[in-house]
Amino acid sequence: METSSYHSLRPSPQDYQAVGRRIRRMRRSVQMTQEKLADALGISVNYLGEVERGNKPLSRSLADQLCAHFHVTYDYLYHGIPLNTQYFIRENISYKSLQTFLTEEIAECSPEEILIISRLVDCYLDVSRQLKKQSPPQNSQDADCGTRDKKWPPNSS
Repeated sequence: METSSYHSLRPSPQDYQAVGRRIRRMRRSVQMTQEKLADALGISVNYLGEVERGNKPLSRSLADQLCAHFHVTYDYLYHGIPLNTQYFIRENISYKSLQTFLTEEIAECSPEEILIISRLVDCYLDVSRQLKKQSPPQNSQDADCGTRDKKWPPNSS
């Protein structure tokens, strides 16, 4: 039986209105009309309105699209849990949030812990680069290794 974070986090029907209010708040925070968001997501304005009013649940694909569009996780979309209190979820977090997450975590480390983290990162990158020289990346996760040579954070505009 396959389980996913989507199914474990999906709200109960009584929570649909809260989810709809969060979607409306996110949409309005970027000064986007229902028409523009519906167009961007490839759904009808009527369906988006029903979701925002809490009359219809989100499909998995629409939840995925909303998380990607607004750079939020299922935790935030379904339960309103802000990013700074969430565990890092690689697939559903923006690079800007990742940088914030790492900065906040490292700020609480002792100088000795920071030195250890630095050595671990250097070791990881050395191994990653050696592996990349031996064979081309087989998948997108392999291609993500060794990003220290690239501009950080990635262009988020």
